[in-house]
Amino acid sequence: MPALTLKDVQIAAGQSNKSAAKYHFGSREGLIEAVVEARGSAVNARRQALLDEMEGHGTPLTARQAVEAMVWPLASETLSRPGSRYARFLVQALFDPALADLIKQHLSSESYRRVHQLMVDACLAPREIAEWRAVNVVVFSISVLAAYESSDRTQDQRTATVTDLIDSCVAILETSPSTDPGTQGVSP
Repeated sequence: MPALTLKDVQIAAGQSNKSAAKYHFGSREGLIEAVVEARGSAVNARRQALLDEMEGHGTPLTARQAVEAMVWPLASETLSRPGSRYARFLVQALFDPALADLIKQHLSSESYRRVHQLMVDACLAPREIAEWRAVNVVVFSISVLAAYESSDRTQDQRTATVTDLIDSCVAILETSPSTDPGTQGVSP
């Protein structure tokens, strides 16, 4: 698939001014950064509010609550938003070396760092494996949301999808490791 250009954006937007996108965003990367900031800030605000509410009870958060704080805000901005392509964009960007740094900046927000640490702390595996699993939960969550983002589903179906996703992610965090952390990830 060829790379997206500012000219592609201009054509898709029906913009006759050939320099409008360059004027507003500076470059293709500037446009992508603006998309990540616009959509990511809404996800981060939702996540922050959810974390504040959960932590307001004064008890340590469970693995389920940590995963819910990771998944529900992104699900609200993707599955519950008609015409959304944001999760599919994030999946593509996660695996595109040219875009991965922009996504990593998005994932460095305070709310993301907090929920990531909560998932690591709740994981029932040694620290090194817990770190890997927390990252795997994020990638898995984004991928599943991307797979269902364009489907025409009822609110009950969307809720069931997200609830099952959360169950699966909690299982990732709570499953005992099958190998020693020193050999984890080593190919035979």
